Amino acid sequence: MTDRIHRMLTMLLGVVLVITGSSPLTAAAQGSFDLGFEPVAQGEGFTRPTVITNAGDGSGVLYIAEQPGIVSTIVDSERSEEVFLDITDRVNDSGNEQGLLGLAFPPDYAVSHVFYVYYIDGAGSTVVSRFAVADNGVADPESEQVILTQEQPYANHNGGQLAFGPDGYLYIGLGDGGSQGDPNGNGERLDTWLGKILRIDVDPAYLPADQPYAIPEDNPLIDTEGALPEIVAYGLRNPWRFSFDAETGDLLIADVGQNRIEEINLIPIDPGEAVNFGWNTMEGSECYTDPGCDRTGLTLPIMEYTHDIGGCSVTGGYVYYGENLPDLNGTYIFGDYCTGYIWQGVRNGDGTWTMNGPIPSGLAISTFGVDEQGELYVADLNSGIIYRLEAPL
Repeated sequence: MTDRIHRMLTMLLGVVLVITGSSPLTAAAQGSFDLGFEPVAQGEGFTRPTVITNAGDGSGVLYIAEQPGIVSTIVDSERSEEVFLDITDRVNDSGNEQGLLGLAFPPDYAVSHVFYVYYIDGAGSTVVSRFAVADNGVADPESEQVILTQEQPYANHNGGQLAFGPDGYLYIGLGDGGSQGDPNGNGERLDTWLGKILRIDVDPAYLPADQPYAIPEDNPLIDTEGALPEIVAYGLRNPWRFSFDAETGDLLIADVGQNRIEEINLIPIDPGEAVNFGWNTMEGSECYTDPGCDRTGLTLPIMEYTHDIGGCSVTGGYVYYGENLPDLNGTYIFGDYCTGYIWQGVRNGDGTWTMNGPIPSGLAISTFGVDEQGELYVADLNSGIIYRLEAPL
């Protein structure tokens, strides 16, 4: 089914489109599963949506980050007329991997009324900032407090994911800085934030007045000479989307590949040490820089797929715990931006994972998201439409 036909059916007919996926395209694809796609907000398109999330405050509001620098909201499946945040005046939206890329609400948002964004500024650098919500219920763009910045050498592989972990700390995903093949070896260097996942404490109640964040005392590299203490995972190329398993606390990371392999990585809830996923020594489970590379100390993906099946950019999703899709309970749903394929990752009893699918959704999958009930959503970057995943009719 072509993208155009798919969108026409979902928008014009107003029905849940059901697609079944089963494929021998990769040795990891073992079974089939079904999904329905229902457009929300009456099928209205957002401008290149990059984040779908909720505030966890009981309001039921969905927040949609749009790449040009807008945060919009959906309430009761209707798009709000008033914009929640507009920072287009400071967001660099000139490149296809730049713009407003991350949005996260802290566990105490219902009380603190502050939230965090990740964007690329006019100089091409990463900015992670805190904003406050005004009395009228929308964010005050002048309330910005910059938490950290990172110069980006290129306009691609800029990362962008923000998420609060079960420990209450803010996790930040940064790409390797761009170009091809990680020419500066940023991924496995410990003296740069590029190609890393950072973990910081941003709770204003526990910060010194002159500090935008603190380093958690149990960060694994805090006492390692020459290493930046914010780092909890490294050897990543571009961890575009990651999420925490709401039950186990494990962190699942979708890392975009170079020319051949897209991968899903996992950090257990208490890894005990910083995790090296191997880029650019490795691309997925294969050596990248040297056919006989040393894999000692490297953590390999739990799932992967190759570009031979038509993929080119993995988009991480979520472990599902909602009610609409009982057959998918406890499984990880993720996709590919280029092909629109969606897979189901199933954890086996021995700790290995099986990939079921793929389902050809016909979407340019930029991001997944969940609402407060754990229901799963997916965004089409091209049309800007947000879809809720439903059980087959």
